Amino acid sequence: MNFKKKIYLILFVISLIATGTMLWSRINVENQAKTVDIVADYYEFSLFADQLGITDKEMFKTLFEAGISSVALSEDSLYSLVNEQKPIEYDLLSNVKKDLEWQNFYGDRANAFLESDENKYDVIVRTYDQALFERLSKAIEARYDVGFYEFFDEDVNTIVLKGTIDDLYYTEDSRYKDIFARGIKLPRVVISSALEDIGLGYDPEKIENIKSSGLPINLRPTNFGRANTHIAKAYFDDVKKYDEEPMEIIFGGRSILGYEQEVRNYDPLLYKTLVSKNIPIALIESSLQRGHSEQDGLTQLAQDLNYNVVRVFPVIEYIQQRYNYLDYYTGSIEIQNTLYRAITERNIRAIYFRPYKDTNFTYYEVLEDYKPMLSQLEARLAPHGISLGRPSVMPYHSLSPFLLMLSAFGLLILGLIALKLIFDINEKFEWILFILGMLFIPVSVFVVPNLSVELYAFAAANIYPTIAIIFFIEYIKDILLSTKVYTLKGIIVKASIGLTAIVTLCLIGGLTVGAIMSRSDYLVEMSFYRGVKASLLLPMLLFVVIYIIKLGYRRNIHDLDEDTFFIEDLKGFLYENVKVYYLAIAALLAIIVYIYIARSGHETNVEALNIEIIFRNFLENVLLARPRTKEILMAFPAFTATVYLACRGYQRILFPFALTSMIGFTSVVNTFCHSRAPIYLSTARELISLAMGIVIGVIVLVVLEIINRIYVAYFGSKKYE
Repeated sequence: MNFKKKIYLILFVISLIATGTMLWSRINVENQAKTVDIVADYYEFSLFADQLGITDKEMFKTLFEAGISSVALSEDSLYSLVNEQKPIEYDLLSNVKKDLEWQNFYGDRANAFLESDENKYDVIVRTYDQALFERLSKAIEARYDVGFYEFFDEDVNTIVLKGTIDDLYYTEDSRYKDIFARGIKLPRVVISSALEDIGLGYDPEKIENIKSSGLPINLRPTNFGRANTHIAKAYFDDVKKYDEEPMEIIFGGRSILGYEQEVRNYDPLLYKTLVSKNIPIALIESSLQRGHSEQDGLTQLAQDLNYNVVRVFPVIEYIQQRYNYLDYYTGSIEIQNTLYRAITERNIRAIYFRPYKDTNFTYYEVLEDYKPMLSQLEARLAPHGISLGRPSVMPYHSLSPFLLMLSAFGLLILGLIALKLIFDINEKFEWILFILGMLFIPVSVFVVPNLSVELYAFAAANIYPTIAIIFFIEYIKDILLSTKVYTLKGIIVKASIGLTAIVTLCLIGGLTVGAIMSRSDYLVEMSFYRGVKASLLLPMLLFVVIYIIKLGYRRNIHDLDEDTFFIEDLKGFLYENVKVYYLAIAALLAIIVYIYIARSGHETNVEALNIEIIFRNFLENVLLARPRTKEILMAFPAFTATVYLACRGYQRILFPFALTSMIGFTSVVNTFCHSRAPIYLSTARELISLAMGIVIGVIVLVVLEIINRIYVAYFGSKKYE
């Protein structure tokens, strides 16, 4: 073994040890978060109770017996009070004064104040209910700065909230038209103010309704971005008053509690209290299932708390309407499937639960279905070691820059080997690249640590599939050059060994990506791998290049032992007489590639077919982890087909099958690029995919052998060359 090979081997072994250490540390962290909170939304379940004709107390008693962990109660607001038909009304001062007789609706002191008030953005609140007025007044005084409000305790109780132009809500744009349908003007129609949504404390009656059921209450705070000096203190005073400390704080609105827009920071009291009480904060997953809903101050607070956070999955309307889904699943089965995937695959540790919807405004009257649904969900979670209860938090985990550096050295070695195998770079140039890489890696890791994590995760996600592609093409090339006549049994063994070797190689690549992205911010998806699309597309482009170099374009089989025909092969391809069926094949491949790229994530409108959803759900129910359908139904069968065609000498039709099988290489690594997914689950998924791929591949080989024998029987032994 020469000096260079010894250096490469030593560095690569050290790299594997460093990568394994990072990976083991991540697994230990993930194993410490195994309980999930099911939080019921008070507002919607209260509406559901009205529809059923039962009291809120009866509703929450039933939910307690069904297995709900807690109930989320938001603060009252002017909007919610009016919506609940409380004896209160409000409007902008500019609208109030449009009524010529507006002074008849207020008391003398309020009239005198409003007469002199020139701020048309103020919100005027009035009520005849003295108890409600006193409760709201106390809540406002406790939360907001003096000067933000005025109270008038008269026959008509009045509250004035000081607004600004930034608070205004407008209707959607609409244009005035004349009788000839010509646009005349586009009016700005002010409909309301953000002041209708500010927090006004908690309704004691609602709290009593929940307490009587035995369920803990998760008091949700609402922030207002100005005049809020005391808002954090008021919230924690309420928590103490009602003796209902939340298991996790789920902030309402556009900003976290105590966040002030003018200084762009939050109240230090919030941080101190959360740390002293060890209360995690909620990250509400976005509707795209990527990252979380943005709230001002949330990212900074999570970082300050060393990611003492809980990922929350909100059961939003389109999920609520998955009852009796696809006319195939009866009851809440598909809703249960959705929750199961969120918990097991995306590190969700709290479900913000809402009732099943029949229409946009009504609910399925199947209250008895909630208990068996939650029981079945918990039973399905048991094999993963997950149970329902208080939400668990993964301990803070950082990434050692020294381990990352050592891991990156291994990627450098593999990258140089890939370049050597593809382009046969000379020894001197290889040493130059090696030295530059050895200097660049430590500098990048210690100078730009965040960028280096993304850089080396991207490198691992592309280098390992590239090595797999080289191995695959060389594997096929050796078969084509062999004079051996393969039996069907021999082909099955050859295909199974090749597929196992390639999936294992890509699995190591995926585990490397998972090890690199093992910091807490990746595990809770406050940071995430940004190169998913590029990691799917780049290996496909490299595959075409490597295929042409190694196997050529219409190259004679006797010339396959040479790798120097690239330019000639490329010229032959470019000067090819284009036939109509070539265009049809190219269009089909383009569609497949588009669907392949678009289906990776939730940012496009390309969705799975209903039959595919049903098939996926079946696999989820019978296996620990659902294998990826693109692997078991497309890529891995295509791999075995490629091996078969090579063994039987059908060289000219290898390319489309080989290209399709390559999709599986990137898919294996891509599984681990979703940093929120636990390592054990991603590993199990790929091992199950491999096992199923081998089984399906054997079936494909038997079918191809039957087709080939029929072909030979009719056309003799002529084969494509």
